[in-house]
Amino acid sequence: MIGRSMDRAKSGLTFLILINVLVHLFRNDFRHHLHLHKTYRINDGNLSSMLLSIIYHMDPTHLLVNMLSLNRYGSEIFVHSSSRRWHSFFLVVASYIICGLGAFVGVELLSQYHEYQWEQRLQDARWSNRCNHWLCHSINDAVGRDFSSIFTNVWSDWKTSFRFADIKLSMFYYRSIHRIGASGVVYGWMGMRLITSWMSPHHSRLNGIDYFFLIMAVAHDLSKSPLTLEDFKVATFFEEGSVDHSVHLMGFVFGMVWAMLLITWEKVSFGSIGRWRGGGRRLGATWEEEQQRQQREQQRRQQSRLINVEERNGTRQRTTL
Repeated sequence: MIGRSMDRAKSGLTFLILINVLVHLFRNDFRHHLHLHKTYRINDGNLSSMLLSIIYHMDPTHLLVNMLSLNRYGSEIFVHSSSRRWHSFFLVVASYIICGLGAFVGVELLSQYHEYQWEQRLQDARWSNRCNHWLCHSINDAVGRDFSSIFTNVWSDWKTSFRFADIKLSMFYYRSIHRIGASGVVYGWMGMRLITSWMSPHHSRLNGIDYFFLIMAVAHDLSKSPLTLEDFKVATFFEEGSVDHSVHLMGFVFGMVWAMLLITWEKVSFGSIGRWRGGGRRLGATWEEEQQRQQREQQRRQQSRLINVEERNGTRQRTTL
């Protein structure tokens, strides 16, 4: 029964990998529908462009790395789980789509935060460049409004934009590039794997090597992501072939949130949180017990075969005598 449910999760992974490979192979044959310009970019994307972006790869190496990573983390999260609820074909596909879309939503929010920081910088510059001369106050009193600020604000905005031209150009580039690939999904599943290792009793624990590579990957993306306006000065996404590390981070965060929602939903649906915790057992005990049960079952079958072989040999010897 468990084997058949695991096959459904494997079918989901195979289906997703096949879709990515087919889109990569036939993107030129169906250029009208699979053109690069139809993929997602900030402030100029819809649901269809986001869905196309998470299965669109230009570089075969990029495709290969993403599919291998997808198969690894997908197998650990869905296939090797001891709970049948994680073996769902629908859950595998839904997690792929939700993590991919969640990464793009996070990038949209990050871009809005950049705009907010820029507006704050402009407001600070306008306030510091206000005209406090008595003549400006006299003109404002005569007109009945802050007339002088019209000219000082224009001068302040032009001065600020020229002074921080590198940041302004980097913001424009950040919003205009097309984001493609399943990297956001891969990092989303990395976040899911981390949370299931901590919170789910139906998944195995991460070992020291897993934590090392996970921390190194997240730390690298964190150092390269433009989380603030000051990070745009470095323009790190220009340095590595237009890799948007912020998509990786947003996918990782959203994957963690998605895994917590799934685990919470499963706990609530069972109706017994205490039974889930196993009466004080450490997390992962259910998964380990399932592995031990399968090992005992395999040993029992091997012993049964050995007993049958010995009985047949004994029968032959008696027949010969």
